[in-house]
Amino acid sequence: MSSAPRVHAYIDETGDRGASASSSPIFGMAAIVLDDDGVANAREAIGLLRRDFRVPESAVMSWKDHVKTHDRRRRAAEVLGAVEGLRVCYVYAIKGELWPGTYRDDPTLFYNYVAYQTYKSVLWAARDWKGNPRVWTRFGHVKGHDHRTTDADIRREATKDERVPFHLEQGLRWVSARSYVESQAADLYGGFLKAATWPAGEFGYVESAYLLKIWPQIRKRDSCAIPMGIRSMPRYELVRTNDWFPCTGCSKEIGSPRASKGRST
Repeated sequence: MSSAPRVHAYIDETGDRGASASSSPIFGMAAIVLDDDGVANAREAIGLLRRDFRVPESAVMSWKDHVKTHDRRRRAAEVLGAVEGLRVCYVYAIKGELWPGTYRDDPTLFYNYVAYQTYKSVLWAARDWKGNPRVWTRFGHVKGHDHRTTDADIRREATKDERVPFHLEQGLRWVSARSYVESQAADLYGGFLKAATWPAGEFGYVESAYLLKIWPQIRKRDSCAIPMGIRSMPRYELVRTNDWFPCTGCSKEIGSPRASKGRST
């Protein structure tokens, strides 16, 4: 009897949880979900990008420090978009669409809520792999955040929701970006989301080309990308309002209530 396939997930956040005028307009997470072949392919891709970008061996490659120019971002999307055995799950909250008094105003609750929604997408994506897979999930460590609260929150919510295949999980952990090459890949995927959703520069343009380059990793063939591949909050359909959204004929009825006080989906 063959052993159950292994699936690995690496998750990194983008944006911040602040509510001031200088804070990011979104807070979200990027998760890459890989089988063993995908892990090998992703490591090879990151090795190539590190050489292309001349990242010192002692440094952790990141979107912020090493992928600042259009050419580098285009190259990163081209190389990572070709990685086989990899799925991407995005979850992000648009702060301007959240009501005051919701998770937007509590940094711990904000992180925990987005983390749990991302985690659900990871497990659902992993479940699609054949052979009753086992999953190892690693969130990127966030300085100053008590991840024990998130761990407890995820376990509590996942175990009481029969729709979430929590039994697949084998090793939910928070790790340093230095621990795994794949965490650097998750950081770059977070950068693709940031570029497409976070207006920047003198005229407030976004750069969607990088996200669209890796879109096939978000949207499985013959299936909708929303919400398993990319989920906007507080409403699923908000992602469709972006000019760059590629599924122009999308007519799927999507319902997701506006965020209210307390835990809300």
